[in-house]
Amino acid sequence: MSSAEAVFLPCTSLDEYGAAVARFADSDAVPVPVWTGARDDLLDGVALAEDVYPGRGTIRPCATGVVLGDALPEPVLRAARPLARNWVTGVDDLPGSGSVLVVGAYPELTAARLRPLVDATHRSARNLFLLTGRDAHSVSWMIAKQYAAPDPRGPVGMFSALDPASPVPGVEWFGADDMRHRDIQGLALNRVWRRLLFHGNGTEDQLHLGQFTVCGLSPAGDRAPGRPGPKCAFGLGCVKPEDKLVPARAVRAAELVLANCFSGPLADHGAYDPKYLGLLAAVDGPARTVVATLFACDAQRPEILAWLDAPDRGSSARALNERLADINPYPAFVQVGLQVPAADEPAVPGDDGRGREAAGAYLREVGGRLAGLLDSGLTPQDHPLRPRLRPLADTVLRDTVRTVTGSAPERRAALAAVAKEVTSLDLALAQRFAKHRDDPVFDFSTYFGERSVAGERTALDAACACGGPLDGYQHRGVVPQVTDTVRGVCARCGDVYNALVGAPLLRVDTPLGGAPGTSVTVRVEAVGRRAGTVNLGIVPSPTIRVQVRPSLRRVEVAAGQPARAEFTVGIEPDAVPQLYCLLPFAVQDLGIAVSRVYFTVAPDERE
Repeated sequence: MSSAEAVFLPCTSLDEYGAAVARFADSDAVPVPVWTGARDDLLDGVALAEDVYPGRGTIRPCATGVVLGDALPEPVLRAARPLARNWVTGVDDLPGSGSVLVVGAYPELTAARLRPLVDATHRSARNLFLLTGRDAHSVSWMIAKQYAAPDPRGPVGMFSALDPASPVPGVEWFGADDMRHRDIQGLALNRVWRRLLFHGNGTEDQLHLGQFTVCGLSPAGDRAPGRPGPKCAFGLGCVKPEDKLVPARAVRAAELVLANCFSGPLADHGAYDPKYLGLLAAVDGPARTVVATLFACDAQRPEILAWLDAPDRGSSARALNERLADINPYPAFVQVGLQVPAADEPAVPGDDGRGREAAGAYLREVGGRLAGLLDSGLTPQDHPLRPRLRPLADTVLRDTVRTVTGSAPERRAALAAVAKEVTSLDLALAQRFAKHRDDPVFDFSTYFGERSVAGERTALDAACACGGPLDGYQHRGVVPQVTDTVRGVCARCGDVYNALVGAPLLRVDTPLGGAPGTSVTVRVEAVGRRAGTVNLGIVPSPTIRVQVRPSLRRVEVAAGQPARAEFTVGIEPDAVPQLYCLLPFAVQDLGIAVSRVYFTVAPDERE
């Protein structure tokens, strides 16, 4: 797939979608089509999913697939065909071995059709996956997400109002005590998760996490006349504080588990109208995998621990059901979507043969950047990332610095934990920049520059976008809390490059501009100082009318080697011709680099 395109392509008409599916089937260089129709809520889900999936993934098809009902048009079925090696015409034609994929709109998922299959696959220890949704548009969206790959380094999280025991290492664990004292809504919604499990009481439309609630209400459609619903269906408000709701469709997780009673009942077993079903709300959001319960659910910590190992078992629902079998001999969990793959082992700082020396250098660098973000006055007390930056700084200061002087296994475990959170914060910072040009961290060069002293000219292995050379100057903070920076100055264009010392080196290759109504490709290259993930994006100047797609790209780099990404800058037809600028940026290990590139909007003189 070309890196200049978004992962997904929303299509409003069936003809447009059919043509896009045909192109998609013939090439791996086009985005995954989604038939959204007039469903604006699905467009919201597509937009959130662009944060969750950096690109296309490799499909692991099921052994056999079957389609329920005739509500899905041919282009939707064509998009689903690669997800199974063989297809049969009915449930009764399914073989007695191999994994099974069932595709159909939610009204087709009745007990008469599915309960025998659920029981049979459970008894024979086979994986059963569903692809469903409230209508053909939702099914199309669920199919599209199966072709996307989540970030393998993304965090795994667990929120439980019922588990009071100690956290499990390596997991973003929020237990019963956290439900009383932490902002669960912010923690759940402001992160991008690879896998996330919610565990609490509730049924169908709500999963309760203390004063917070995972809510299944959807803006799509209306409640059918005569169908029951929760209090809000009758204009009576919510049973919980509405400012503490966590909409299931807004959670940015590749895999989402709703471990409460009846979170995903079959179509003829649900009490409430599908408009309020948590499972269907999650399907309309970014999640490519949603695990929910058919019945009452007695899952506790043993099941949560089994879920953590589920990627190696091939199915989260199967792992949960098998562990639950000693008290629930029937399958309680069902899985919509294929399994989210296991994470790759991340690179650990200090694992390069230099051991303590490299680990110490990494911690000094990260610790210095944390001090600059937290203690210099750069970020206000209400900055949304401070609640995550401060605990990391405390970890580096109190725990890890002593741990890295110990044995290699202890050093690796400690550094791996720090590196995982740093990588997650890198993404959070980059997302802030892409969406909030006025974030104070994005203007670090001005803030730190006013509190620094410029040194002698230094070599800078980069050129201005105009082609001219850049003179580099290092600015040293007057006080320890002010992070050292590097400024690159072009004799023609001025100070066009600013970075924290040790941040990725940033180079930009872009045309000088374009005409209103056209698009241009901007190529950004980053040279990482350390192997890992570099987050790249482009922030337009406030006055220019352009759309940058995608908003963010994540590239893997080897130490000292360049990695490239492309962005499409679409110039709005009503953009005013004049000189503007674009601000490409890179983030790695909390190191930030920002370039300023002049960009001209001019009428097409050929007209």
